[in-house]
Amino acid sequence: SQCHQRAADRLLELCKANQGIYIKLGQHIAALVYLLPSEYTETMRPLQDKCPPTPLEDIEGLFSSDLGRSLDDLFSEFDPEPLGVASLAQVHRATMKNGQEVAVKIQHPYLDEYTPVDIATVVLIVKLIKKVFPEFEFGWLAEEMQQSLPQELDFVHEAENANKVRSLFHGSAFLKIPEVYWADRRVLIMEFVAGGKIDDLDYYKRHNIDPRQVSSELSKIYSEMMFVNGFVHCDPHPGNVFVRPRSRPFLSYILILRSFVPNPTNFEIVLLDHGLYRQLTPTFRLDYAHLWAAILAGDENGIFDYSYRLFTSSEESRHRTGGIAQARSQREFQVIRQKASTGRFFFAIADILAKLPRELLLLLKTHDLLRSVDSALEVSHGDSIDHMLRSVAIMGWYCALAIKQESIREMVQSR
Repeated sequence: SQCHQRAADRLLELCKANQGIYIKLGQHIAALVYLLPSEYTETMRPLQDKCPPTPLEDIEGLFSSDLGRSLDDLFSEFDPEPLGVASLAQVHRATMKNGQEVAVKIQHPYLDEYTPVDIATVVLIVKLIKKVFPEFEFGWLAEEMQQSLPQELDFVHEAENANKVRSLFHGSAFLKIPEVYWADRRVLIMEFVAGGKIDDLDYYKRHNIDPRQVSSELSKIYSEMMFVNGFVHCDPHPGNVFVRPRSRPFLSYILILRSFVPNPTNFEIVLLDHGLYRQLTPTFRLDYAHLWAAILAGDENGIFDYSYRLFTSSEESRHRTGGIAQARSQREFQVIRQKASTGRFFFAIADILAKLPRELLLLLKTHDLLRSVDSALEVSHGDSIDHMLRSVAIMGWYCALAIKQESIREMVQSR
């Protein structure tokens, strides 16, 4: 509607003017494609990769104050033009004195001064809106920012996350995590890895990379994170996930030998920006795996049981009205569509989200970001049934693997 568009335009200007965490907030809004009106998500989308850069002289000042060194002391070459600019930092290409080519991630210096005030302001605004409009249930977004932003602003923490996920995927031929050479609170020096954004179809065509294979491998990586490892990268938007070409192994062209090749494809996936992870508890991870296994199997009892385990902290009355597997009439689908376009439906969904565990909210957001990548790659278009079956098979396999591993562990402990 025109009202939504006017409000979204004003919110975009506010985010651009205040920068910092306001741009981060706008990026969160842009990612809520399945929850917010399209006027908001589409208007906020430019904030995902078009942020104002920090001038070179401010970068020099940060190196001097934080490291006691100048750029010339550390690098033989430093490209003043950033490779990318995000809400919290920007990345420059540089060459170390030993000739090593690196990517240098530098936090915007002004964040130290303004972030605590900005976070408090956003929380206050959300509380005031909630007081005036009781049906507003997006306080969880401000709470999540309070928890995650301090972690994202500490690059030492990011380096630890990168090293941990690299060790968890040690031996993976499909996933590349750049090496970290130096980590300070506001400066991160990493291995430089060239590639294209994971949603850049022109890049795929130039390098003869199959988007369907990329989508499948990305699904496998994130399914392993969620269901097996319990350590999840929660910000897989296109600016943080690259694909880069590699030479396809000769043996992969021989059909009977292809299964013996670790990576028979001509690409690998590069995962960047390790500031936002969520460590799932073993109980939550296994309940989540059981829930998805029940959904994929159409097991209503399992769906209800594991939904309550995930969504509630105590045993509640489990009143069930109607079977979820029952066929819906055309009339029922029409009613659902009509309800979905109303504000009442929107606020009902917001109310549900406000009551969900934060871990589950981040996982749902991650699923949505992965779906948006699939949409950009156009793999969910055309033969959508084939894509859906492939995605279901991948998720089901990792759910089963997680459940099997836990069963084996319990058997060993019981002996």
